[in-house]
Amino acid sequence: MMKLLALVLLLSSFSSLTLMEVVKSFENCSSFFVKNPKDQNAIIVPTVFTDARYKKICQRWKNNYRFATVYDTVRRIPVYSAYTFSKQVETTRNDNWKIEPQLEEIEEYKNKTEMIPPDQNKIEKIQNQAVNSDYTNIGYTRGHVFPKKYAANQDQADSTFTLTNIAPQTKNSNTEWDKKVEKPMVGVIERICSLNKDQPAYIVTGVVPGKEWKFIRRGVKIIKHGISVPSHFWSAFCCTDRNNKKKLVFRAYLAKLDNFTLETLDIAALNKQLTKLYKITFSVFPGLKFENTEPLF
Repeated sequence: MMKLLALVLLLSSFSSLTLMEVVKSFENCSSFFVKNPKDQNAIIVPTVFTDARYKKICQRWKNNYRFATVYDTVRRIPVYSAYTFSKQVETTRNDNWKIEPQLEEIEEYKNKTEMIPPDQNKIEKIQNQAVNSDYTNIGYTRGHVFPKKYAANQDQADSTFTLTNIAPQTKNSNTEWDKKVEKPMVGVIERICSLNKDQPAYIVTGVVPGKEWKFIRRGVKIIKHGISVPSHFWSAFCCTDRNNKKKLVFRAYLAKLDNFTLETLDIAALNKQLTKLYKITFSVFPGLKFENTEPLF
């Protein structure tokens, strides 16, 4: 009887460990969010939509948390990913695409505690996220939300190749986003931020769903509303000013992907635009006060 009780307790304990990626709060991966200046034990989390379709994911790879994501399981694209940046590191591209097993009701995936390359025999059962083949011959690239180039090491770079961190972009908009946002933002961060292990830049990058959908296949079934094609990509960072370490400084970007038009904004303006686009009150860094150290344009 005692052995049976011990076994039950062990299994119960093991079961609780499987809830480490799809989470109720971002407590396990809080390091990717800026701390609340009024309470260092609290973090500032961008708006999270309350509907059950939106899942919080502490993105785990090789037994470490690599970044955080809010994922829309109906549109099969992220709302946003949150991550940090301290310095540029040279990494290689690894197109080993992965999924989040805990988003699915698949028995074999229940005890998986980190992102995995999907079992090809299970593809037709994967309902709540995109898989790599969904992007074949659809006219859109796999657009990284957390880009590989911002990774702190090779393992983190590899972790960005998960479909829960990807949204459709045309080849042109993907190139323009990289050229006009991702690359220049690194330069801005390095110029104005006090960067070290304890004071990184905190970045949130997200997408706004558009009206277009791409169908996906699951076995013989065709799902017409498979993947939502975004109308916009956006990104914002905050950090401690390198010249006055008490100041929080920032920059924000909003790109309309059709014909690629880009705005550089302050946080208040980005929040206003996202509130209009999402049709719900949205704040990237709720409650924080910022100061500019240089012109935005």
